[in-house]
Amino acid sequence: MVALKRKSLTEQIQEVLIDRIIRGELLPGDRLKELQIANEFGTSQAPVRETIRSLQAMGYVEHKPHVGAIVKKFTRKEIEEAYQVREALEGHCLTFSDVDRKDLIGSMSIQLDQMFKAKNANDIQEFIKADNLFHRAIIECSQNVRMLEIWDSLKMQMQVIATHVEALMSFDTLYGLHPPIVEALVNRDRDLAKQKLADHYRVVEQHWVRTGE
Repeated sequence: MVALKRKSLTEQIQEVLIDRIIRGELLPGDRLKELQIANEFGTSQAPVRETIRSLQAMGYVEHKPHVGAIVKKFTRKEIEEAYQVREALEGHCLTFSDVDRKDLIGSMSIQLDQMFKAKNANDIQEFIKADNLFHRAIIECSQNVRMLEIWDSLKMQMQVIATHVEALMSFDTLYGLHPPIVEALVNRDRDLAKQKLADHYRVVEQHWVRTGE
């Protein structure tokens, strides 16, 4: 049984399910069974039902007639649009927003270290997690709450891309796309950092096109 923290049942169940979706433990098309989830958390089906409604409103879950609630399946166009939005948000924050350069470099360096360790351990899930936090730091350091909300809403689509790309791109190649971004910031060249970020996205996009359906 999963231990609950001091939050409402709905909030806690929601956090756990979103994390499982983002990490790929729950895949697009997987059914969310109320009774099974309720038993896991040691609760009634009411908060689980409320959680599923919230996830549906957030876009993580969809209702399929005669089946019930399933993890949302995104179209290729939806995923590509989310990818473009994420790149635009990060690029804007790197060059135009009032980002504290030292704080950003520190946050990104921590995740670079985690990515390096995950690469050496051949741990794809931890690598993807650190990769996401590396990019999230760009938005987080801008202190633009709305941008961060939008960026966070795209996590599931990014998981779909990561699942495809990991099958073709080596850890070394993927990791190598990130240090140049930090190096440019260390050298106080935000325009170059934005260019290196764009280069990163173009390389991943090429692999996504090759492996995506």
